[in-house]
Amino acid sequence: MQSPVNAVVDGHLGHLSLNRPEAINAIDLEMMHAMTDALDAWVDDDAVSAILLDGVGDYGFCAGGDFREILERAAEGMTIGSVFFRDEYRLIAKLAEYPKPIVSIMHGMTMGGGISLAGHVSTRVVTDQVKLGQPETGYGFVPDGGATWRLARTPGEIGTYLALNSIDLTAADAIALGFADVMVPTDQVAELTTALADVDESTDLEALVRRFAADAGASTVLERRDWIDACYSADTVQAILERLWAFSNGESVEGLSAADSSDPDAAANAAEAADSLLRLSPTALVATLRSVRAARDGEDLRDALERELRLARWFTTQPDLFTGVQALVAQNTETLHQDSVPDWTPSDLADVDVTDIAAAMETQLRHSVFSRGLGIPDETEQADQKA
Repeated sequence: MQSPVNAVVDGHLGHLSLNRPEAINAIDLEMMHAMTDALDAWVDDDAVSAILLDGVGDYGFCAGGDFREILERAAEGMTIGSVFFRDEYRLIAKLAEYPKPIVSIMHGMTMGGGISLAGHVSTRVVTDQVKLGQPETGYGFVPDGGATWRLARTPGEIGTYLALNSIDLTAADAIALGFADVMVPTDQVAELTTALADVDESTDLEALVRRFAADAGASTVLERRDWIDACYSADTVQAILERLWAFSNGESVEGLSAADSSDPDAAANAAEAADSLLRLSPTALVATLRSVRAARDGEDLRDALERELRLARWFTTQPDLFTGVQALVAQNTETLHQDSVPDWTPSDLADVDVTDIAAAMETQLRHSVFSRGLGIPDETEQADQKA
């Protein structure tokens, strides 16, 4: 049986490859633990000067977290938020804070947790065939794994737009918005990988990677910034929807009309954005807006991960996550039409309990991402024993 993570030392390079191509390298607990073990082994290994993180298979680097595993563990009665998300966030922090340089290569489908694994390291490469996205609101969840911290630092309100609408990004978008550093054409990736094996402590890793880089072109998402800023700066999701409807119908919003926008298709794009929001989980939309806004207030990545863990655990007790993941699995097996809208609970934005979401975000956990607690058995430790 093949290992779900390949961890080898090639020259002075520690090479980590996600190896579940049949699942587009969706991350499960076994993979998280294998990556953590390899990184721990290499941190004090003088023979390893740098790390390469990539994924096996043509379809993509990583489709995100393996939510099929979450559903299975939930059926077994496991407190999944205490194990899956905690261990994932610890791994993300380890990658972000690793004392040796890490190069990540994102190709093909790179979604959610895949961006979180690759998007916080020292040198982030995308290929010309990459498709990145934060699809969480589409399956009743919220951007996590440090995503809110990254989204909150995009220009203007673009991060809000990306998070709420589950927008896919090209290589040009990823670089312009701070999700990646350089674009390397797909046909140059093998040569780059070979060159990385020759690194040592004196190598300028960023300069080496840029030798293989090419111009990614202009970001289409960034070109929409004027109407995105005008519409998505509202305080609530409902208000954002009202601004999008008004703007798409020719009205001026925050002093901007579609006729004055730098986006020639501004009215149509705003209308499409509004229609998209109406198909997504109302609970996830409200929570996502609050979470991204909270990440602006002086947080660092660890702060964001702690808040995201609190919210992720709360979502594992809510019906929309299970409804959304089941619908996603059904779509992937072609038993559900892709235009179908899941039966969200509640189905209307006005019925979302903001008080519960705020409490979930603010209530400190006895067992955080970075603390092992005080030795008092709690639900996390019980879940650990079942894992």
